[in-house]
Amino acid sequence: MANYTVVVTDHDFDDLSIEQDILDGIADVTAVADGVDADDEAVREALRDADGVLNLRHDLDAADIEAAADCRIVARYGIGVDNVDIEAATERGIYVTNVPEYCLEEVSTHTLTLLLGLLRGLPQYQRSVAAGEWEREAAPPMHRLSTRTVGVVGFGAIGRTVADSLGSLAGDVIASDPFVDSETMAEHGVEKVEFETLLDRADAVTIHSPLTDETRGLFDEGAFERMRDDAVLVNVARGPIVDVDALLAALDAGEIGGAGLDVFPTEPPAADHPLCDHERVLVTPHVAWYSEEANNERRWTAAENVRAALQGETPVDVVNDV
Repeated sequence: MANYTVVVTDHDFDDLSIEQDILDGIADVTAVADGVDADDEAVREALRDADGVLNLRHDLDAADIEAAADCRIVARYGIGVDNVDIEAATERGIYVTNVPEYCLEEVSTHTLTLLLGLLRGLPQYQRSVAAGEWEREAAPPMHRLSTRTVGVVGFGAIGRTVADSLGSLAGDVIASDPFVDSETMAEHGVEKVEFETLLDRADAVTIHSPLTDETRGLFDEGAFERMRDDAVLVNVARGPIVDVDALLAALDAGEIGGAGLDVFPTEPPAADHPLCDHERVLVTPHVAWYSEEANNERRWTAAENVRAALQGETPVDVVNDV
């Protein structure tokens, strides 16, 4: 018989069978809402009975953490934990866990897909052919990737995987990350540079940073002014890292060559958002992480972290000091 209650704040799964199987006999698994649009008050009320929490996108602030008086763990269905008040959880002795490696292959592949699509003029050619044209000149002049410099912003697990994939394709790979030393980057065949230098040198830039006070709005008007006029930008990290108004202005002014966006500051963006139908932009709906294998792995890992905490063990993927 189950002794505990695990609350799923929000999810985008067909059912909760994976979580229920892993926690069978340990905890009852209950979802606040059938989807990702859980009401704030409903979540907070459900947390009052929670011994463990599984969380996708719903923001859990200090008041939510305080409401979860008996909670032992908040387990994120993902890598980032910027939607959880970690300080509040730590103060109350609550583990916060993530799933650090479940989608490295997927995000790396998606990054390269957007990058190569932009460099090969796919947005322009698709529009041109759809309009009845058959013209090479529909896209700007192209260059071999082996002659280009790619800049990687953020050199964590995903950034390193992307850099490794680029090693046999790009001419040079440079990276900016204040928390990773040059020796570590060199092990991946990458040159460490300052952020401003990366903007100056790169023909293509890919973003893999977490969302922090320092990275919010990192790509602003000034950043786009420094980038090469034909450079392309790919963001598969967090939407607010890029000032999308500044990006649109830079594209329209010819300050950069194109952009590939898997994330927006507000999701979904408005249906008539000008970037979604821009002739030099590729947009995907926050799916860089996705494959069936990755989806199952994140669910299994998050539920295993909850199981461990409820059975008095230290979860494998703890991100705070409890």
